[in-house]
Amino acid sequence: MILQHDDRHSERLRRTVFRLSLTYLAPLIILTVYFYIQSNKLMRDSRGIHLQSIAEHQANTLDLYLRERVINISNLIDDPRLEMPPSEKSMQEYLAALKRSSETFVDIGYFDSSAIQVAYEGPFSALEKQDYSSEAWFSDLARSPDNFIITDIYLGLRKKPHFTIAVSRIIKDQYVVIRASLDPEKIYEYLNSLEGSSEVLTSIVSMDGCYQIVTPHAGSLLEECSVIPPSTPQFGAERVKIKGTYVEYGYSWLHTAEWAVIVQWADKRTSGFFSSAFDRNFILFSIAFILVIFVIIISRSKKIVQFQDESISTKEQLQQASKLASLGELAAGIAHEINNPVAVMIEEAGWIGDIMEEDEFDDTENVKEVERSIKQIKSHGIRCKEITHKLLSFARKTDPVEKEVHINDLVKEVTELLEQHAKFENIDLHLDLAEDLPTVMVSPTEMQQVLINLLNNARDAMDSKKGGSIRVTTWSANNMVLMDVADTGQGIPEVDYSRIFDPFFTTKPVGKGTGIGLSTVFGIISKLNGKISFDSKVGEGTTFHVQLHSAISKYNSEQEQKSE
Repeated sequence: MILQHDDRHSERLRRTVFRLSLTYLAPLIILTVYFYIQSNKLMRDSRGIHLQSIAEHQANTLDLYLRERVINISNLIDDPRLEMPPSEKSMQEYLAALKRSSETFVDIGYFDSSAIQVAYEGPFSALEKQDYSSEAWFSDLARSPDNFIITDIYLGLRKKPHFTIAVSRIIKDQYVVIRASLDPEKIYEYLNSLEGSSEVLTSIVSMDGCYQIVTPHAGSLLEECSVIPPSTPQFGAERVKIKGTYVEYGYSWLHTAEWAVIVQWADKRTSGFFSSAFDRNFILFSIAFILVIFVIIISRSKKIVQFQDESISTKEQLQQASKLASLGELAAGIAHEINNPVAVMIEEAGWIGDIMEEDEFDDTENVKEVERSIKQIKSHGIRCKEITHKLLSFARKTDPVEKEVHINDLVKEVTELLEQHAKFENIDLHLDLAEDLPTVMVSPTEMQQVLINLLNNARDAMDSKKGGSIRVTTWSANNMVLMDVADTGQGIPEVDYSRIFDPFFTTKPVGKGTGIGLSTVFGIISKLNGKISFDSKVGEGTTFHVQLHSAISKYNSEQEQKSE
């Protein structure tokens, strides 16, 4: 029975936790995942926009820087004092002028229409008098509508990575070209000095995806770049998967050269699960919040299931109380039916006794035995009649009428009714009743109900095998009639003190107690303006204290209230 109750309780608890979790926790988890995805998307977008703005800024700055270098060379070729061809001294002055404008310039060369570098100044003197007609940049410059060209990084005749800026003019009907080579490492240093460059890694790639400028640990010049930005739009941000890892980068194509500036986060940021402090804080906070909600759900579920258990227990107790009420009515009916034949038996026994007294019978042992038996029948019949009358008085449905009664008389009547039952359960019933108690103004039937409930509770508190004792004590003090009902039972746990008079609260197993006895006692005593309290100790027993106003005290109190 207890195992079935525990199984039903656990099943209801599981169902309640599941239902509340589905109602409250599931939407919360869905919203948390949704907001996490959206926040990650917003952060990715904001990081992409930031990378794009850095790439645009660096591309615009590099565009401006390259235009200035083109202007530096254009100023030389457009100078009316330009010698054709320039002398060695003039070439030295031209290179010095270029280096004053930028340290990236490495050397300078002068070409005539034959594509031969007729004048040169720089660290590679072997390049002077070299024929550049087979160099792609020279032929591309001749076709350029802008009369200048910025080449990609190449090795050239010097076998060292560099790029060239060349400007052409028609001077005095002659095709003239001045070109200067620039050091990519100096350009890289320049880009790293720009605002925002400390938080990113900057690379420059050509249209065919080769590094023009690159950080040393990412690759080498002229190597193929793992990230190739799209040709359109001119600038943007992308997220690509490289070797199983997502990489974000921003890019911007230059106007002056067919190059793209690519920037990536210097701290190797990724956008995976738990990849950032925000992700970790967000997820940890969400888990903690969900756990708190789950704990609240479990606590709430326990309370709901406890309420359901109490409702079921109350229903069972009401059903049991209804059964007991029906049983009481049945007992009253049986008592009523028994009362009539018992009365007939008493009358017949009396009639037989009268006959035997009137008629003359021999004074024999048999006659004496018959007379003794008749007296026994009459005596026990009268006792049965008294018991059935008491049962009927307890079961009779009458409106409670208060009158003056002696509390001791009620105690004797009730204990006499329960005495045999108590003896059967090895319970000693002791009465310690003070004499000359003042009367009390109560309803006898209600007071009998109080005594029956207190005595039944005391009897149920005993061990059915070991038994125990119940003592009813009465005395008076200060116009109050006091009564104690003490038992040597198992006692009441302190945790149940506050609920002992609550309706339908019982510590007895289902089927043995309804939980309405003490609440009924409390209601009756309170209606009489009396008091009821108890002392109890687990393992030693319980004593209930009842205080009632004497009839005189109650009358005086009522008169005082009327006069006021």
